[in-house]
Amino acid sequence: MRAARYVWIAWLCLCVFTAMNGVCAADQHPIPEPTGLLVDQVGALTDAEREAIAARLKTIQDAGHAQVAILIANGIEGEPPADYALRVAEKWELGRAQRDDGVLVLVIPSATAARIEVGYGLEGVIPDARASQWLDELLPAIKKKEFGKGLDHLLDQIEGVLPSAKTNSNTENYLFPDHPEWRLPFVLVVFSPFALFPLFFGRWGSFASGPLLAAFFGGAAWALWQSAAVAFAVAAVALPLPFLWGLNWWEREELGRGLRYGRTFGNLIGVALFFSVIALFVGAGVSAMEPDAVWVGPMFAGLLSVGLAIFLFPGKPAHYLMIVLRSAMQFVFILVVAAVALEPFIPHPGRIAFAAAALVTACIALGLYLDSRERACDGGTRWSLWFFGLALLLALPFGVLALLLAAGGEDFHTRLVQAAAGSGSIAAVLALAARVGLIAAVRIGLGGRFGGGGAGRSE
Repeated sequence: MRAARYVWIAWLCLCVFTAMNGVCAADQHPIPEPTGLLVDQVGALTDAEREAIAARLKTIQDAGHAQVAILIANGIEGEPPADYALRVAEKWELGRAQRDDGVLVLVIPSATAARIEVGYGLEGVIPDARASQWLDELLPAIKKKEFGKGLDHLLDQIEGVLPSAKTNSNTENYLFPDHPEWRLPFVLVVFSPFALFPLFFGRWGSFASGPLLAAFFGGAAWALWQSAAVAFAVAAVALPLPFLWGLNWWEREELGRGLRYGRTFGNLIGVALFFSVIALFVGAGVSAMEPDAVWVGPMFAGLLSVGLAIFLFPGKPAHYLMIVLRSAMQFVFILVVAAVALEPFIPHPGRIAFAAAALVTACIALGLYLDSRERACDGGTRWSLWFFGLALLLALPFGVLALLLAAGGEDFHTRLVQAAAGSGSIAAVLALAARVGLIAAVRIGLGGRFGGGGAGRSE
């Protein structure tokens, strides 16, 4: 009986969910049929402009770069542009199978709004920041009713970043397309830490790790410079390093003075190599997606390297390194949150975000310093709490704004920008925030061929 009751409850929930889903679907604006790569519902383009743009879209598709489509919609009846564009892209089935290289340009003249929806396969070459910049240049043309000129310029920008048909093929290597001679050395250096695995199995693992590391680095040097002398020299330098790192298995008191210095020297070299390999690996990946963000590689490698140094150099130096690591992590976190929060309102928020992160981190560091002194004195005014409170007061607005932008989606983003510019209603923004709620965040990344990558803008 109990099992039957659960079955009936499950069926009832399913029926209610289906009915609610049908009601929501009925309220959605209908999607036009894909009669071509260019659909102009409002007649915004002249016949000549329509033919020219349609020809360009077909050329891009036939060349194998991507499948780009444009929809000039007559309206979306209050539906968020991000949701409508995603529905259009999925129904039109833009992009090729297994490559997901579709791009939809949605233009809504009645709202002076536009959105670029990007397939998974092109999110690396058309990140949200780049799409937003393109739309900022397109909106003035929409406002002036110069649709043909604006879309032509947008297609120029899209074509400029699309991968070539050769790059899309499975036989082409994405790594260093302009310098193929770097590929093998890069792979050997990045995978060289695998040679150190024997070190984790005991004191004598160095006898296996030494020759393996020498082979990795020597092979990378030979592949890069094609010189046997250079390869042997690099291998000779790399060979003793695992033996120095293997000294960490011994207690400090068991080693003579010379071996202690050798272990310290080896550990310093190890931290430097660890930083170099991680920075090279992460930096190469980031630069392929966003060349201007290549600094992420050294920053990320630096944080990990400080953590390794704390492990290898215990004692008082580790205490100060831990302070540096903690402060750096706080700085990076506030920097990212502030940049995300300011990006919709400021074209280049890097400097302001950097200053905010530095100020918050300084307040926290000063608060920790004062807290340690106040605990030692055991009395007096707790000035450290004031600095902690100031750091929270500075960081909280950025955190709340970034959270609302992430949860509210593109519609909330548009309303908030309008309110900041004085052209929107604060009451409408608050009502939208209450209606959307934080549960909207679960929608992120649940798309199929299109996963929400892209950007939208409106006047």
